[in-house]
Amino acid sequence: MADRSMVCHGEMVCHGEMVCHGGASQAVACHGASAATPTRITTRVSRQLTLAFTRERLQSGRFLLFFWFGCRLLVFVIWAFVAPGTQGDVVYYYERIQVLFSHGPADTLKEYPTPVIWILALPYLLSFGHQTGYVTVFVLSMLALDALFTWTLWRTGKAMRGQSVVFWTLFLALIGPTAYLRFDLITSVLAGWSLILLLRRHSATAGFLTAVGASVKLWPALLWPALMPGRGRQKLRATLGFAAGGVILVVISLVYAGWSRLMSPLNWQKGRGLQIESVWATVPMLARALHAGDYVVTQSPYQAFEIWGPGVSELITASDIAFAFGLGTALVCYVVWLMRGHGRVLEAVALVVLVILIMIVTNKTFSPQYFIWPGGPLAAGYAVLGARTQHSQDFYLNRRHVNSLSAWVLITAGLTTLIYPLSYSLLIRDWSVGDSLLRLPATALLAARNVAVLVVVARVVSWVWSFLGPKALRAARHGHRELPETGLADALPGDGGPQRNEQAGP
Repeated sequence: MADRSMVCHGEMVCHGEMVCHGGASQAVACHGASAATPTRITTRVSRQLTLAFTRERLQSGRFLLFFWFGCRLLVFVIWAFVAPGTQGDVVYYYERIQVLFSHGPADTLKEYPTPVIWILALPYLLSFGHQTGYVTVFVLSMLALDALFTWTLWRTGKAMRGQSVVFWTLFLALIGPTAYLRFDLITSVLAGWSLILLLRRHSATAGFLTAVGASVKLWPALLWPALMPGRGRQKLRATLGFAAGGVILVVISLVYAGWSRLMSPLNWQKGRGLQIESVWATVPMLARALHAGDYVVTQSPYQAFEIWGPGVSELITASDIAFAFGLGTALVCYVVWLMRGHGRVLEAVALVVLVILIMIVTNKTFSPQYFIWPGGPLAAGYAVLGARTQHSQDFYLNRRHVNSLSAWVLITAGLTTLIYPLSYSLLIRDWSVGDSLLRLPATALLAARNVAVLVVVARVVSWVWSFLGPKALRAARHGHRELPETGLADALPGDGGPQRNEQAGP
């Protein structure tokens, strides 16, 4: 098409837009992109979703409720009839909790932080120790958490609440049964809630929830600096909430299980090999599929499938270096952002997603549930975006970043589910000639997913660069950049009503 944009329902759909219905009537110039670019792909995804979700549907609670139920029903159908084996981890939790009552916490689930024991023991108590009951209670608990977060997005998303609910609903549907058969959903939702609480100026509670997330999976501890947009008092409250939550949970964990158990998750990670789904394992996995080298996939003592062969040790070393470099990059971004001042919650969303993706891409391990992590913060990003002034260039530019990133996250989530659970056995088995023949297309799918992950990283880096790059920093120093108020408790838009701009907003 010669025209690089498409008007639908009174709004402009630019490349990278997922859903264009925000209630605004202004259009922003869209730049053309060739058919081969990632931008063109996200444009097509955007247009299809735009046709499916009209403005009326996005503002209809009844429609979105039916949509949520339909997507969740589909997930459970896939679990029951296509991939019942995905509940294996939940059965593993059940078996390890049984060990708890005979051997104590020191030898129970040592790969996870101590508070995870309490979380996973609750379904055991509620199911009276029955395995089927345990799986049922666990899944229903995750489903309830999903429903509560969806309701939060609807209540807080304002002008973009429909988009936030649609993204979250589609995201978990594309993740598939894994979303409810692992406990990574907890950390994703806690990260999303923390960002929404920042929007409401509940900085201390946001900090506390982040500490709780770090007690479930360690990575949320790296999100603490992102909780400090706004003024000094808000930064202090977020820090105190994070510190208080961390100290309380560490002390209780020490009293309950001791120092050795407290440190066991860190020690557990040191011995890990190169997991087959890792971005770093892409080349050896392709070589194995093409019979180009003596590669073997084995199940390690860490409940993971790892690849071994020529060059793997060097790749593990490279991943360790990249991981350290990635953490350093995240630290630099945090420092520059805090020194610049006038931080906004929407920028905090970008930094949170960046840190999560750095953790995923640079790591030598990559399990399918890891990709649940960015979903909650990105869904919260729509809620934060909905609290901004709708008739400004800044809103359209930020919406473009959020939509482009969201489209690629959805694509990557779908590819991840095609790998696990649908074609995972082809990546690990060597039992028959058929396995060998089908391994190449399965491995190609894995490689495509890993490329998509890298595209997601590129999109979020582009977003962070838009407010931390040299040009943006110069503009901020000279006061040329719109920097609205952070917490936005008293600046939340009404139903299309005016907003005022203050220091450090969403």
